[in-house]
Amino acid sequence: MSIKKLIAAAVAVVAAAGSQAATTTTVTYQYGLPIVQTTTEINQTGLLSLFDPSLGTLTGASLTYFSAGTTTITLTNTAAQNQTARATSAMDVLWTSSLATLDPLLDDQQLLYTTGSALTYTPGQSRTFGPLNDAANTSPDLSSILASLTGVGTFPLKCETLTSITAVGGGGNVRATQDTVAGCGAQITYTYTIADTPTVPEPSSLALVGLALVGAGFAARRKS
Repeated sequence: MSIKKLIAAAVAVVAAAGSQAATTTTVTYQYGLPIVQTTTEINQTGLLSLFDPSLGTLTGASLTYFSAGTTTITLTNTAAQNQTARATSAMDVLWTSSLATLDPLLDDQQLLYTTGSALTYTPGQSRTFGPLNDAANTSPDLSSILASLTGVGTFPLKCETLTSITAVGGGGNVRATQDTVAGCGAQITYTYTIADTPTVPEPSSLALVGLALVGAGFAARRKS
């Protein structure tokens, strides 16, 4: 190999050793997971961290918020004659945030429960159904609000429930009651790039450059 080629190769090795490369990684924050259910109606607020710009450059964000509820339904015939009835229950989970750009992206969730097909109840008879469980999760598109998610600190997510029960059939003589619990939580994952710290050339790389320079000097002396 010629002296010029040797020097060029040595320089290339050292340049590659000291170059920077972008690395893509993620960081995740959450609250309320696993979900703990408490007596409804619930009104809970949790905090999620914003993306700290000192970590790197934010390229994406994925938010998922979760709700879960459990109900036990009791139907009682209060009439003096047989009645046939069933019941359905709905739990609306309302999500909001004081982060102005995020709030419009949050959709409400609905958890549904049923006692199944209509059954006949004798006078004074009660039946209990449950515990009945339902859950939901939603992931909005955050690509348009990445700038709003960048900063130091946290932002809130609030969930609250509105629960209803409806007796179907029974001529108004079948009383429907329920005991409900619910909970919510959320998780956000940020995808970002960081610039790796330039690496210090290894001794072997520096030795190669030194060898090339010595060789170049020796060749120059021979020519002279």
